Amino acid sequence: MKNLTTATILGLALLSFGGCKPGGEDTPIDDGTPQVDKWVTVVEDLAFPTSGDAKINKLTVGRKEYDENFANRGDVEIIFDKDTDVITVEMRKYDFADELTVKGDDTMDLPGHFELMELWAYNEGSSNPAKPTDEDRADPTKNCTLEAWKDNCSIFVYYDGKSQPVRAGADLRVHLPKAWRGELNVQTEDNDSESSYPRRGNVTISGDGDAGWCGSGSVKMSSGIGKIRLCRNLTPAPTCTADQISDCENFQVDGMPAAWHPDCMCKNDKFGQMRIESLKPWAADITVDMPNTAWVNATVQNQSEAKPHECKPVIDNCSGDCVMKENGEYAKAAEFNYPSEFAPSGAGFNLTVLSAGCTQVDFFSSPDDWAPEKEPDEAERGHLKVCTGCL
Repeated sequence: MKNLTTATILGLALLSFGGCKPGGEDTPIDDGTPQVDKWVTVVEDLAFPTSGDAKINKLTVGRKEYDENFANRGDVEIIFDKDTDVITVEMRKYDFADELTVKGDDTMDLPGHFELMELWAYNEGSSNPAKPTDEDRADPTKNCTLEAWKDNCSIFVYYDGKSQPVRAGADLRVHLPKAWRGELNVQTEDNDSESSYPRRGNVTISGDGDAGWCGSGSVKMSSGIGKIRLCRNLTPAPTCTADQISDCENFQVDGMPAAWHPDCMCKNDKFGQMRIESLKPWAADITVDMPNTAWVNATVQNQSEAKPHECKPVIDNCSGDCVMKENGEYAKAAEFNYPSEFAPSGAGFNLTVLSAGCTQVDFFSSPDDWAPEKEPDEAERGHLKVCTGCL
């Protein structure tokens, strides 16, 4: 029974309820409302090695819809707040439907949409994920929730039915070690399948104290809001060791300082690369809070072709040892803390922030704000900002 979609079973259930909601109400049973579950911990303090042979080099959180499934279409939060090498994952499911469809009915053997949604966390098939077999679920070399987290694991949402309902998805919250410097890739989409309740997918990356995103990677989103905080001890090359970075910072040529000379121990292919963007044709508001003490090359650009418009990117922390590179109203670039004339110009930690559009976006800040006849809020999105200490 579980493999049938709830919508199919619901058709049978309607016969029992006479076309009305349980309880004798006269409201048609297919009248939907925003339904949001509570946050549920699905992985708790599982080993997540940041060093050694089992070190985690890459983690993916969220993806676009694939084969009518695997779409989170919700908020993604990444929090660097673990003092030890462990990972915790939380999930909050949502839908736009009636209560029976979402929660099901055990007395009728009717599973709800929330029951059919689950965490998909495996280290194989991330580009073309498939329904996990019983063998996959029991295999600790594939199932990332067993024994210890594995390198190159992905965190997706899986719907255990014929196809994922288009108005359903889940918010994801991932707690990571403060010390992790691996590659993080995050993706989410909007859910505008219900015209009366546009639900935008937001991305927040933060950390406790001076912690934050310290490695390479990417964020891909639609029309949501991105708030990204980099760690305060950011280095140009996140995966280089402390000794290698020290060698580069103190490198000399003929007894003269030559910081980050190409011959130092940390090579060019180790420089950090971070790309945060709204995909075409969407417009997102994105703020990146970075330290202004590291060697960083930042590029911020609104790529909308509908010029002129007011979505003009901002880099407001370029002062002191920082050089702005003017590229017009809609593209800004700056190089922070260029270490020496021997260092390759334009290298260091590369940060790219892009919005594909500049347009009005409708949204509800909370499901509690929704009402059947209420119009959503609206705001211009496509505004980009790089700053220090603003988040």
